[in-house]
Amino acid sequence: MFSDMTTSKTRGLLAFIVLSCALAGCGAQDKPLGNTGTSMEEPTATVMPTATASPSPSPSPSPSPSPSPEPTAVINEREAIIYLTDAELLATVENPVVIPYETEEELVKEAVAALQQDAGENALSLWKPIEIKAVELADGLVTLDIHIPDEARLGAPGELLVIETLQKTLFQFEFVESIDVLVDGEAVESLMGHVDLEHPLHKE
Repeated sequence: MFSDMTTSKTRGLLAFIVLSCALAGCGAQDKPLGNTGTSMEEPTATVMPTATASPSPSPSPSPSPSPSPEPTAVINEREAIIYLTDAELLATVENPVVIPYETEEELVKEAVAALQQDAGENALSLWKPIEIKAVELADGLVTLDIHIPDEARLGAPGELLVIETLQKTLFQFEFVESIDVLVDGEAVESLMGHVDLEHPLHKE
């Protein structure tokens, strides 16, 4: 009988131990796992979208300034009389012209150029064979440098007409006060050896 009681106690103790172990196991399963457990989910980090800075608009190229237009030369016109001679070299002949020009000096140059052109059979230029080397205007003085070839040389009446046609042509311009005629750059006593030449010739 004693052994039966011992056996019953042993069985009860074993059952208690088994029950305790079972309870302990269930309790362990109910507890959350530590950081090393595989069943816990790691908190997911929420990645905020990074705002992309819009590129700054490239500065528009400044428009290059338009080149300033060059000033247009003012073209004037002047009615003038160019003095030529008749075929017999007895008198001067008037030849009306219209001369375009920009400056007074250019007007003088154009008048001298017109003085070298015939205007008909009875309106001849004694200056045609004479070479004009330079024409300058300064302070009312026209300086004319010429070269006279042998075929352009005349007698005394012709020489007088050469000087007279030049004076009448240039002295009609109000800004011309005097004329100095040079031959190959020199102030000669006479153009063709017959008539004395003043330096300068003055407007009367």
